[in-house]
Amino acid sequence: MPFPFQAVLVLGKAMGREPQRADRELRARAAAAAASQRAGAHMVLSLEARLRGQERAGSAVVADHLSTLGVPAGRMVLREISRSTRDEALHAASVQQELGLGPLLVVTSSYHVPRARQVFGEVLGAQRATVHGTMALYSLANATERQWILAGEPSHDTLCREARVERGLQAAEASIALLPAGLRWRLESWAGFLWRG
Repeated sequence: MPFPFQAVLVLGKAMGREPQRADRELRARAAAAAASQRAGAHMVLSLEARLRGQERAGSAVVADHLSTLGVPAGRMVLREISRSTRDEALHAASVQQELGLGPLLVVTSSYHVPRARQVFGEVLGAQRATVHGTMALYSLANATERQWILAGEPSHDTLCREARVERGLQAAEASIALLPAGLRWRLESWAGFLWRG
């Protein structure tokens, strides 16, 4: 059965706090994307800008990891433009249209999957984007990619902390849910810029 996604989007991870853990998570996401590219995805996308407290853009870090795993440079689309999950969804929609890409696989960490599914579902719809955690791609991975995926799995304490953050972000998003979608999305993108900068 052919791989059902034309491209894979590696969601970013702020590296200003807990940079080693953040890098392990980005490595896991890159490994899942590399496995997906080998399985049949044409392109791997990474759109994260340089965030506050970081020397490099997240997309540059992901590009290094993808290169290490053997993803050809010609199969990567790297843009330093996103500062939040909403930003990534909006920019992914633009890139998807610009390049004429079909269904998009979005890869992130397990704790982020529920909110990412909600955001990408609102922006792109279930037919154009599917969100999975890295472990969902484990069976496609080679030995190195599997090591990276397992090393990037959050600990129980991390899952609990990140779940609290995700609930806070969902509550903030719910507080402006009655606004028109375009305005709400601009506010979320602006808040991401202020928060992550």
